[in-house]
Amino acid sequence: MLDFDIKKRFQAKPKNKIGLDIGSSAIKMLEVSMLGDKPSLVCMGLKNAPSAVRETLIGAIRSLAEEIKITTKDVNISVSGPSVIVRFVSMPKMKDDELKSAMRFEAEKYVPFPINDCIVDHQVLKKNEKEGKLDILLVAVRKAFVLERVRIVEEAGFLVSLIDVDGFAAANAFLKNLPSANTDKAAALINIGATLTNVSIIKDSTLCFLRDITIGGDDFDGVISKALNIDARSAEGIKICPKEREQDIVNCSKGVVNNLLDEMRLSFSYYENQSGCSVDKIYISGGSAGLVGLEALFKDAFDSSPCFWDPLQFLDKSAPNTDADISEKIKGSFAIAAGLALR
Repeated sequence: MLDFDIKKRFQAKPKNKIGLDIGSSAIKMLEVSMLGDKPSLVCMGLKNAPSAVRETLIGAIRSLAEEIKITTKDVNISVSGPSVIVRFVSMPKMKDDELKSAMRFEAEKYVPFPINDCIVDHQVLKKNEKEGKLDILLVAVRKAFVLERVRIVEEAGFLVSLIDVDGFAAANAFLKNLPSANTDKAAALINIGATLTNVSIIKDSTLCFLRDITIGGDDFDGVISKALNIDARSAEGIKICPKEREQDIVNCSKGVVNNLLDEMRLSFSYYENQSGCSVDKIYISGGSAGLVGLEALFKDAFDSSPCFWDPLQFLDKSAPNTDADISEKIKGSFAIAAGLALR
């Protein structure tokens, strides 16, 4: 069910597909039609769902699907967080059936829970014929976590076609939108969600690094709420549109943002030590990427401004039932959903 080859994700399909991003604070749905020369946006939408209670999530998915007039039942979903383990490993060259068995044993080195409770999958990224080695992307996910996510989607009235990982899905959208950025230089994709920030590094159109940092928009909201003596919902809005309180937002959120930047530096340093290559460009997306003052802090930390990219740029958005205004306002939140819809 898991498929991690980011180089084979943009083959045209004969029917519409839905990318369903079940975030920790919102549901994002995006339907794409693969008919014609260019993928086209059929409909898209976002609904707040701050509770992880299954009934709340099921209701939010159903309600959103009705509001935006989803036309198909096949959806692609993704997972992330502590139940998902991603590692890049090197293995001796072997036959496919032998490799599949060997990967379960390899996964046991990294998984903090019983391997029999996990779904394990892998993707060969590179074959080194001279050294007789394989560079492999290894993923292990707690089976109970995956099955519960599938049940939620099915009870909402949909069929799960495949399951991906959040960071891989964001990489899909990036590779489709910005093919000119896929050079011999390494690009870091930073997708800032409510509770997690996905860090992916791509070089030569290949995913080379992936990590989830447990800092996100909820942490921004928390410090803003406390500093300004407002509720979390008000903090969610004011962090993006602060009006006359811009400097207050910058001051109170700076500590949390710096913690996030420190974790990013650690991730970049690890990648650089392993690959001998440095990160050349940072691209950011996600619902909390619009935090006021974020761009300046990134520039101070990395000596260059991050690039805000549009996950929907590659789509034909001329369909009559797509709302250009909504797309413009929240398009940065759809990196994962857009990548999923193109699978």
